[in-house]
Amino acid sequence: MKKGKFITIDGVEGAGKSTQIAFICDYLHRKGIDVVKTREPGGTDLGEKIRSLLLGLDNEGMHSDTELLLMFSARNELIQNKIKPALSKGKWVVSDRFTDASFAYQGG
Repeated sequence: MKKGKFITIDGVEGAGKSTQIAFICDYLHRKGIDVVKTREPGGTDLGEKIRSLLLGLDNEGMHSDTELLLMFSARNELIQNKIKPALSKGKWVVSDRFTDASFAYQGG
């Protein structure tokens, strides 16, 4: 079985990440490649709940360490429950943001 590939698209808000991801996924589908699309934070049921906490209007007092731990918790859920299983089946994973965004937003 062929190994899957992991592609991440990072950029500021409005840079066109979603447009490029749609283009990439469409292209890969046309080439007969199984693709899993995901995003960060989010991508799993628990990850989406964490996303709501992180992006909610009532989190302005959240300590930066708490934000980082929530981000890494969501990432672990995504890796363990979506990315690794897809890659092990030879699928390609295309992610809207990943590690590079953590360095930019959480001050990595």
